[in-house]
Amino acid sequence: MSATDAIIVGAGSWGKALAHTLVINKKKITIYSRNKENNSQNISQINNIDEVFQNKSPVIIATPVNSLKEIGNIIKKNNFEGPIILACKGIDAETGLFPSQILSSFTSTNNLAVLSGPSFAAEVIKNKPTAVTIASSNKNVLEVFTEMFHSKFFRVYASNDIIGCQLGGAMKNILSVAVGISDGLGLGPNAKAALITRGILEIKSLGEMLNCNDRTIYGLSGLGDLVLTANDDLSRNRSFGLEIAKGLSIKEAEKKIGHIVEGIYASKGLNILIKKHSLNLPICSKVFDIINGQISPADAVNELLVREQTKEFV
Repeated sequence: MSATDAIIVGAGSWGKALAHTLVINKKKITIYSRNKENNSQNISQINNIDEVFQNKSPVIIATPVNSLKEIGNIIKKNNFEGPIILACKGIDAETGLFPSQILSSFTSTNNLAVLSGPSFAAEVIKNKPTAVTIASSNKNVLEVFTEMFHSKFFRVYASNDIIGCQLGGAMKNILSVAVGISDGLGLGPNAKAALITRGILEIKSLGEMLNCNDRTIYGLSGLGDLVLTANDDLSRNRSFGLEIAKGLSIKEAEKKIGHIVEGIYASKGLNILIKKHSLNLPICSKVFDIINGQISPADAVNELLVREQTKEFV
């Protein structure tokens, strides 16, 4: 393979948006894809994933969370020790692990960074101003990716809070499903504002258990990402919530969306963490119950409304 500045694993809308950003920054990019793509002069393609990890180029992973174990095994097989940035958001449905925790079984956490924040791929492709957070515990890895991505239209803010940066990106998907349900049931803007505000407190509650920085929760990867996905029709998770509020089944709604709805799987992973840490996260828990067919959207809303009165901040 000819010299390349970075290799992107994942040729979906997000992978292409990140490639677009890097090309604007005059980077030479390679994308791994199972399918042949029409790429620009500065973007090449490979179809063998082993080739990705047989080079020393930094790697950007922009795939669904459920593919990370498979990718991790390939990383380990090829003894790849280069910098990797995870641009996927979610929690593993079977283990309750965040993306960096999944890959840490296959490579050193010291090699990893994560990218998160309010960033629809469709907006990034159009060069709409976007701000994100990149986090890593390794200063050198952090510098590699912040310098690689930062530009006029794609502003990067650096962080060392790698778990906190992933926490908001995962939970906002679940909370956006809740907002979609609320909007689909016609509960109005007051209810939406309440869900977003109380939802941030649920993110903060888990963040405290995981020793995350409060400022991360109220930053781009937490509050920023939630505000975006809870309020815009480009959000798959919000759209999914709207559809199940209208009466579609979980499978029917996901099929109609036409893409993976990460909130479905993140809710299952979060439920593992809720039990592990004995947390009371009523909104996220109701989304889990709805997704697993234990309660209807209307009944879930009613149960939230009749909960016992409590202090705003405990």
